[in-house]
Amino acid sequence: MTAVPRPPVVLLCGGLGLRQRTDTDDLPKALRPLPDGQPLLLHIMEYYRGFGCTEFVLCVGYRAEAIREVVRRSHPVSGGLRITFVDSGTEAGKCVRLLDARPHVGRRRFLLGYGDVLSSLDLDELIRTHQAGRGLVTLVATRVRSRYGVVRLGERTLVTAFDEKPVDDTLISAGYFACEPELFAELSPGASFERDVLPRLAARSALHGLRHDGMWFGLDTYKDFLEVESLVRREGQAWLTRV
Repeated sequence: MTAVPRPPVVLLCGGLGLRQRTDTDDLPKALRPLPDGQPLLLHIMEYYRGFGCTEFVLCVGYRAEAIREVVRRSHPVSGGLRITFVDSGTEAGKCVRLLDARPHVGRRRFLLGYGDVLSSLDLDELIRTHQAGRGLVTLVATRVRSRYGVVRLGERTLVTAFDEKPVDDTLISAGYFACEPELFAELSPGASFERDVLPRLAARSALHGLRHDGMWFGLDTYKDFLEVESLVRREGQAWLTRV
């Protein structure tokens, strides 16, 4: 039986990453290494490869040439992957980057991911959920741990409980999407993907969601990288373990 081709993966990894850079380096998030010395972007690509994905469209911007060099050195042309770089510049929004990636996706269904998240998400389940829902986009929703401890006050001045960084019940977008090619028609250069496009799709019942309660990290700040480094030292690279 012939294997069903996996959708191409579009990864958004062109941002400035100002909130995770220190005073002594100008690394983009995509190139910041984890404890094994391998840059974040390569870990993300290995996650998708674990589910059989072999075609990547990397939407780059800040330090684009450095990202190209690292990826090409780690994944030479002979390595069985098809990797395309699309450089929209450092200031482009997500919609612009996606529109620039459109020629490399064509009329195919595709997976969209953010270049600063790590997760143990079962990608097969996302694809199955998307196919069953028959929507334009299926996003993954997850809960996050509060950055602050929560204090509960009782009568007078009595503290009745203190929860150190509890998990919030609110669901957020986890940065993983399965998309139909018709999504491109919904995009415009001046629109925000999260504030304009996704709410518009939701209002038309064209946006579906899959809940993920497993491991998830959004690496937005330098502190986030330190937390992931601590996790790796304790538990290994959980995002590379198939669910």
